[in-house]
Amino acid sequence: MTHPGAQAFLALWNSISSKQLLPEYDAWHTLEHVPERVGLPGFIEARRYRSHDADGPPGQAPRYFTCYWLASTAALASAQYREVFTHPTPWSARMRTELRDFVRLPCTLSGSCGQSTATQLATVHLRSDSARFSAQAASVLEGLVNRGHIVCAQWGTVEASDGFPIANRADAAAATSPGTDFVVMLQGLERGALQARTHELLQTLAHVAAPVSVPAFFELQSQVRQDELASPLSTRQPARPHLFQSFKTPGDKP
Repeated sequence: MTHPGAQAFLALWNSISSKQLLPEYDAWHTLEHVPERVGLPGFIEARRYRSHDADGPPGQAPRYFTCYWLASTAALASAQYREVFTHPTPWSARMRTELRDFVRLPCTLSGSCGQSTATQLATVHLRSDSARFSAQAASVLEGLVNRGHIVCAQWGTVEASDGFPIANRADAAAATSPGTDFVVMLQGLERGALQARTHELLQTLAHVAAPVSVPAFFELQSQVRQDELASPLSTRQPARPHLFQSFKTPGDKP
């Protein structure tokens, strides 16, 4: 299920440099960074997800996925949006250097099915040169929802994106085959079943699309909606310097 009025979304994957940063990263991202973005013109809502520890090798920091729901992708071209990433808060400037495996894909919403939401999420990045992809994807995903195998699904067409200060991970950005990129998000009640349905989706669509990267699986951590923010939306949402200071230790760089 999508938020009413959303015609686009920004899909964003990343990890962080070490597990030791988890408490600081979660505080910054949940309480300062994401609300700042959601307060901008054209943003509607954001949902933050974190992978299960079992997804990566021992000692590797968990992966994160954030979905920003937008009125349109024009929200990513506004002067206010450019201001926040060109002039980050001190805490954002620090945390930006700790991001790893960064992939950012703005998408126009192509379809949605299902009336509810769930905490378990699968993300799939596909490339297709077939005009049949959208119809095929809609048929398969609607079938999974109607049979109760997943709770809901959304999918979007990736648009070109330039001028962002953090580059996409090289292997995700490189076009190794012709075609159009798509992001598919599936939500389910139980992780194992969702994994099985995601692999079923890939097998069914194999004749019209190929995965750009392996599917990833996450659990909902938090969400924030623009209409629930306390600060006036005519101004930039406030930074959290007191929280930032609580994580700093003597000798830290600003």
